[in-house]
Amino acid sequence: MLVRLILGLALTVAVGVIAARRAYWLFTLIKSGQPDAKRSEGLGARLRTQIVEVAGQRKLLRWSIPGLAHLFTMWGFVILLTVYIEAYGALFVEDFHIPLIGRSPILGFLQDFIAVMVLLSIITFGIMRVQQDPERKERSSRFYGSHTSGAWIVLFLIFNVVWTLFAFRGVSSAAGNLPYESGAYVSIAVGQLFTSLSPTTLFVLETIFLLLHIGVALVFLVQVLYSKHLHIFIAPINVAAKRLPKALGPLQPIEYDGKPIDFEDPPEEASFGRGKIEDFTWKGMLDFETCTECGRCQSQCPAWNTGKPLSPKLLIMDLRDHMLAKAPYMIGGKDMPDEGGIDWDAGLAKNEHGGHGVPESGYERHRGTDDIQAARPLVGTAQQLGVIDPEVLWSCTTCGACVEQCPVDIEHVDHIVDMRRNQVMIESEFPGELGVLFRNLENKGNPWGQNNSARMDWAKDLPFEVPEFDGELSPETEYLFFIGCAGAFDDNAKKTVRATAELLHIAGVDYVVLGKEESCTGDPARRSGNEFLFQMMAMQTKEMLDTVFEGREPGTRKIVTTCPHCMNTLGREYPQLDGHYEVVHHTQLLNQLVREKKLIPVAPESSPVPQAKLDVNPATNLQYHGPHADGTERGLISANGHSTGGHPEDQAAPASEVVTTNGHGSSNGHGPKTVTYHDPCYLGRHNEVYTPPRELVEAAGAVLKEMPRHADRALCCGAGGARMWMEENIGKRINMERVDEAISTEPDTIATGCPFCRVMLTDGLTERQSEAKAVGTEVMDVSQMLLAAVKRGEPADGDRPGESDPATTATSANVQNPAE
Repeated sequence: MLVRLILGLALTVAVGVIAARRAYWLFTLIKSGQPDAKRSEGLGARLRTQIVEVAGQRKLLRWSIPGLAHLFTMWGFVILLTVYIEAYGALFVEDFHIPLIGRSPILGFLQDFIAVMVLLSIITFGIMRVQQDPERKERSSRFYGSHTSGAWIVLFLIFNVVWTLFAFRGVSSAAGNLPYESGAYVSIAVGQLFTSLSPTTLFVLETIFLLLHIGVALVFLVQVLYSKHLHIFIAPINVAAKRLPKALGPLQPIEYDGKPIDFEDPPEEASFGRGKIEDFTWKGMLDFETCTECGRCQSQCPAWNTGKPLSPKLLIMDLRDHMLAKAPYMIGGKDMPDEGGIDWDAGLAKNEHGGHGVPESGYERHRGTDDIQAARPLVGTAQQLGVIDPEVLWSCTTCGACVEQCPVDIEHVDHIVDMRRNQVMIESEFPGELGVLFRNLENKGNPWGQNNSARMDWAKDLPFEVPEFDGELSPETEYLFFIGCAGAFDDNAKKTVRATAELLHIAGVDYVVLGKEESCTGDPARRSGNEFLFQMMAMQTKEMLDTVFEGREPGTRKIVTTCPHCMNTLGREYPQLDGHYEVVHHTQLLNQLVREKKLIPVAPESSPVPQAKLDVNPATNLQYHGPHADGTERGLISANGHSTGGHPEDQAAPASEVVTTNGHGSSNGHGPKTVTYHDPCYLGRHNEVYTPPRELVEAAGAVLKEMPRHADRALCCGAGGARMWMEENIGKRINMERVDEAISTEPDTIATGCPFCRVMLTDGLTERQSEAKAVGTEVMDVSQMLLAAVKRGEPADGDRPGESDPATTATSANVQNPAE
């Protein structure tokens, strides 16, 4: 007993010292980041996030098979702590048990059960890694660029934890030292293999397996602290410190010393954006260390999926590896080198001849800790040994798919935009097309460079007068209709605002527009990194809006817009400038008007059948419609009847099998039009508006046929992040990828709710139709479809739709809300 006690404790103390030193070093490194004071606000919400995302593994379970495997593994770490308490107790007392609960068969069963499930889970992980082998599948593997050898080491160590656990407990059972007489059935069964051995032999074997079990855990601890598996310990911290409700929607303002910068009088020592690794906040550095290299973000990124060099995973890994390599200069007291004394040619020669297997990884252009690593630019070309290549930085559409899918709440978009800010405002390094955008915004107040005198051209020839703000808002006016630059100057977007204005007129909604007084919200400037220009434009628009709503109480300062980018900026970013308004998307307002029967859409003569009833889980607002005939899982069905997709390898139902709320899968032949709906990123992922547009499509009497990637997994159109005004020269154009996916559903109409998306989809569809594909398909805004349906129900005598024939009204009501 004394020998195994000494060996066990000595090994534990030695490893404990190594682990403590590493943990303190990591803590010091992360703490060296810039302050970020907002991460402790909303403690109640943060506690709920811990329960849902950490304990419940909500994000991981979006991908069912790997999610379940990770769920069991994570809980295995928690529950098997009780086994290690028993193991350390056995160093002192052979038949040790945990006080109070230590002999309960329930605990014994739970320990054995979770150990078996962990074993099955690591086998599952192993199979998945073989299937997704990056050596074979290259860029199509989500593990491309990840440190796969470290993953195999950890799987091997977990396997050793499990088998040594059962070996130790089995021998203990045979020797009569296991605390459980029942419940721990696997351990007891293993013990039957040793019952014929002598007590001395059993004691020796028990000692060997006990020390092996403890030793494996200690080796595992060191491995975790020096690898990507550090997330086991810090992921809960990162999740607790996440932006609430999530790191999408509003961008963060530029801060100095934890406070937003006043651009009218900025501090001289303030850094605009992130120009070097030290400029990131402690939360950013925590993000870098938390990355699990799982590749979920990479698998969903529209840039990566169309051949661009941007992988959100590799970007975070590069920042992490550069931070760790530069740490001796950041926290170790090592002096920064004089740039004049650096042999850059030697570094370039090493890069040229050494090479590496992941050319998209900028860090690997120069590895290790030396003066070149300390002085190399954060953003730069291969010739500059940049950690992040400019093509990587400017490929991002800020769609948020990476943030949405990340199981540990890394804030990729914030970090990308912060680096763009430094490139634009400090380095003056940005794509040439953005120079034109910035000049148009500065000189004309809109990205198109059009004169403001043309802002009301969209309203010409409407059969009613569009009310313009005349200096005072009447008490009856409920909404300010913010047209946006696209609605004013883009021909297709004009059709959207005309249809919306006509629907508001029909519904009797009292609204006004700003007309020639309206200007850009500044969204393109902010997402391209020109924060100064955004602040200037936003303050100008805010002052105008405050004048319009002067004297109105909060809750009555209502704005409706057809542009999700305007909606997001006005509603979620202007509060940073003390501009507080209630902003809704036109599909939200129109859907409300339909529900209130102020708009009565009428389906075509051959209308779809009512929705089949499905069980709704009130906790998740999701429905399930059972497995396929072969037993495989279908995609999730949301509460409005739409598939939310699933893991592309094991969950997404084929488009032809997606069930819509009207019960149809396709509308081949005669009958209502088949429509596929494209989710705009800034309406969907950034603001979580998924249901209203779909309900309007169905209210119009169309058959909704979902694309394989939709809702929170929808593929971007390619216009976000100011990419609308940049050329796309690498790989396949993102809008073409999305159009190809849309026309694969064989729709009559591709519907959307964003003017930027409409431009990109229209351009892509035009190109495909020039190749004689998807002939007859058109792109429309949801409002246009609704207007056509409402006009079908207008009586010839000119009465309001609500006063039409009762039979017609009843039919229309059933179409707009089949569940009523």
